Amino acid sequence: MSLFNRDAKIIYNSMKQLELPKDQLFIHDDELCPCGSGKMFSNCCKNKPDSGPTNSPKPTEVLLMERMRKSLRKRRLCLHPDQTRCQGDIKEAHALQNHKIISLLASSDNHVMMQDHTKQPIIVNDDPLNPVVIVPFSKVSGNKATTQSCFCDLHDTELFKPIEAGAPDFDPDNEEMRFVYAYKAFVFEYAKQLQLMSILKETFAERPQVSLIPEMVKEYRIQCIRMEEFEPVKNHFDSEIMSGTHNGIETCVVKIPYQIGFANYAYIAPDFDLNGERIETIDECRKMHRLAITVLPESNQSYILLSCLSSEEIIYHDFFDQIQESDISKVLFYFNFLLPLFSENLVISEKLWDNHSEKGQFGLVHMANLIGTDQFNLSHSIGMALRNAAKNEKMDYSKRGEIDLFQKT
Repeated sequence: MSLFNRDAKIIYNSMKQLELPKDQLFIHDDELCPCGSGKMFSNCCKNKPDSGPTNSPKPTEVLLMERMRKSLRKRRLCLHPDQTRCQGDIKEAHALQNHKIISLLASSDNHVMMQDHTKQPIIVNDDPLNPVVIVPFSKVSGNKATTQSCFCDLHDTELFKPIEAGAPDFDPDNEEMRFVYAYKAFVFEYAKQLQLMSILKETFAERPQVSLIPEMVKEYRIQCIRMEEFEPVKNHFDSEIMSGTHNGIETCVVKIPYQIGFANYAYIAPDFDLNGERIETIDECRKMHRLAITVLPESNQSYILLSCLSSEEIIYHDFFDQIQESDISKVLFYFNFLLPLFSENLVISEKLWDNHSEKGQFGLVHMANLIGTDQFNLSHSIGMALRNAAKNEKMDYSKRGEIDLFQKT
């Protein structure tokens, strides 16, 4: 079970990142305290009493999710590498542009369908040891869809001007556009991971006794690994931004010849390729290498953008080639499986949502809320389905089933 599955969906693509040695499931006296004080655990929070709520009937997962929602409201930090130039307020910026993407999906009253993490989740099973917490899809104002407080007014305007309202439509050959879309998908996920780490540290500081709970310590360990994975990517983007260049990014572009009814951004590591063969995205140091993915509709066409660092291109080279060489129906079949399972950032038009049957809507909610071993198991089932499909010479990839994000609306 992941404690933070809805507010920053934890992506596992290997049991290596689900399993930790037993000695890593508790905090050692001679390591830095997880509260973030910089002191050794034995000289800091070890044996301290809890100062936070201890008698709440709510499961720990729900308490931490509530803390996450409060953090989303209060966080005010510009992630631009040159904070000496910050001007204006920290904006509620859109990960998916409001006037260039969201507006194409919004209804006449300016609403879209997505998981709203600012609302109280639904507790299906309130067993404190195994809570089942669901964030359904609901109507959200287009003005609030995919917003986070990540940049000051000046830097938000400067960084994303090439893809904002008034800019030309996406040009697959435009290096700056490809760079900015990759950066935006990455940095908004990076911001969530910073929040998660901050919340974990606050939780250990207020409730030191959670250091005795193996599941909490496991979450902390995994989050530390995740930050180690994200920092080199952040450093590369920062270096390019400061030099005014757009190098070191490899992007695979999929063009869809019609306007789709959803948009998405994610920073994930797919388990399998289009034929269900494993993509080895974890290196010998147990570090995961991810793709920045953006799905965007435009008036007459749509795009799927997949980007990685050039230093990671060796991992995804064959996958990118496979996508470019495959029929579009097979590519869309693949992403129709991948995106609901591995991204919490699906923004769906009400028309596309309503076009789905009740079974299809339930399936989307189910996949979007899967975490940990459940997510891992379904991913492997999908991998098997992809392998079987690849062996079937009569496979019709245009038939995507009850869940069909790519249907024409």
